[in-house]
Order: sequence, then C-alpha cells, then structure tokens
Amino acid sequence: MHISQEDLARSLVSHWLVGHARRLFGPAILALTLLAGGSSAFAFNTIVIDPGHGKHDLGASDSLVYEKHINLDVSRRLERALRSMGFRTVMTRSDDSFVPLDTRAAIANRYRNAVFVSIHFNSSYKNKVSGIETYYRSSQSKLFADLVQRELIRNIGAVDRGVKTANFVVIKKTNHPSILVEGGFVSNEKERSAMTDPRYRQAVADSIARGIIAFHQMARR
Repeated sequence: MHISQEDLARSLVSHWLVGHARRLFGPAILALTLLAGGSSAFAFNTIVIDPGHGKHDLGASDSLVYEKHINLDVSRRLERALRSMGFRTVMTRSDDSFVPLDTRAAIANRYRNAVFVSIHFNSSYKNKVSGIETYYRSSQSKLFADLVQRELIRNIGAVDRGVKTANFVVIKKTNHPSILVEGGFVSNEKERSAMTDPRYRQAVADSIARGIIAFHQMARR
C-alpha cells in the first residue's frame, strides 16, 4: 500500500498528540510545583533562547519553508512556556533580524545564573535523512544536552540522531551551560511538512522546556 508523504507527516504530528497531556503536561505541572516551592534555591533562573539565522540569513530552506521562520516561532513558543513556569527569558532576536554569532554569545554572557539554548532545524543534500540531534561543547553542558534530547525523542518520536559535540560559535563562546538543538530536517519532505503544523512546533518547544526543567531539577540537587 502506498503511503503519501503528507500522510506520513500527519502521522508524525499525531504521534505527539496521542498522550500529550499524560506525557507532557503531567510532569511539567509537577515541575512547576517544585519550582514554585523553592525559587530561592534556583541553580539558574534565566534561559537565553537563540533563534538561529534571521533576515538575509535564511538558514535551511526548501519549498518556501525557511528555517529562520521556524526557529523564531519555536523560540517564541519556548519563551512563553518557560515564562509561565516562572523563569526569566532572554531572546537573542525577537523578530526577523540578523544578529552576528559573536553577538549572540555576548548577549548570553551578560546574564548570571543562566543557560543557553540555540534553536535550529537541519538540512542535508540527502533528502531521506531525518531526525533530531542536540549539540554541546563543554562538559558542563553534556547533561543539559542529554536531557533535552531525551525529551524531544520521547515526545515527538523522531529518529534519534543523538547528542554530539561541536565547535559552533554560539555554544563555544557562551560561558554558561549551552546547547544547540536541530529539531528536524527541512530537506526531508515528511519533517518539513510537519514543521508547517503549529502543533508540531509547539511539541518541539514543549519538549525543550521539559528538558530544561529536568536540568534545573538536577542542578538543584
């Protein structure tokens, strides 16, 4: 039986929708309760969110889907989720503007007791390549990357491309625990179609938020 790419994309979104309240909001509510009960004990209370690319720097693109727009939308959703949980958030860009890589890291380094997450979506000349991966550079960021990657794969059901090290400027020059998330491949038809669905973008944002909460709780121990 032939299954269209559109049906596959709907299936990817549906995987997240099934059991969303059970797997996502239940633990998040528990974490919110913990946060509210011990705000003075925060190991970090600021999350710097970095929507990759912007303006003339489109990032990955295919079929009129531009990474820069997806990055910003997911980042805004992540910002709202984190603020609702009592965290302070900082965006390196909040509109379709271009911010140099060094400046993004410098913005993050202005804040104490912070972590940094850069939001991206991937591309490959092999259009069958798919999945989600999370990058880190310093040893202090390894657990952060592990926890965010775990939540993304658990909630979205994408191919797990793992946690990897890299020398990307924004995580190399940021002093805090810092990660760069690649939330799927714009070059893959199924994942690109899913990205155009706001429910999928919300799933990515909520999963990253859950990983941040988990890291926050580990840091407080």
